[in-house]
Amino acid sequence: MSLRANIEHLAAAQGIVAVSVVSPSGPREFRGDDGWTEILDAALSLLEKTGEKTIRLVVGKHTVVLQTENEETVAVVLPTGHAIAKSLRRMIRRMSRKPRGPLVRPTTPAPSPSPTATAPTAHPGPSTTHTGPSTTHSGPPAAPSAPAAHESGSFRAPWG
Repeated sequence: MSLRANIEHLAAAQGIVAVSVVSPSGPREFRGDDGWTEILDAALSLLEKTGEKTIRLVVGKHTVVLQTENEETVAVVLPTGHAIAKSLRRMIRRMSRKPRGPLVRPTTPAPSPSPTATAPTAHPGPSTTHTGPSTTHSGPPAAPSAPAAHESGSFRAPWG
């Protein structure tokens, strides 16, 4: 009964547009874009009619993945071809087994200056607006890395 407890984690995953969870322990839960509510309801009905544990539907530019784990069924909408599709079934399976804690969104603190950092030096010349990439570097230049085998001349191809 953990998919219901983990619906916030599923909905917060990158690329997920909408999530619906159905379980005997309560009413249907929904998170995400409300425009998908009716489509997910119909897709869940289709899953029941097929008798399958997992089905995928393509609706325009989106894919709907429906999966049954234990007594719970989850329907997830994501853009077709999104990278999360590769791991979605495994993520659902794992979340069905173990309830996660409350979803905590990470906060990005403002970077604090390091006590050893040196202030950038001003470059002589006219002050103009520069739209290209920044050329200001802090710290010493990086040490050159060792050349790859094909760059050093020591590599010999077996065909010639």
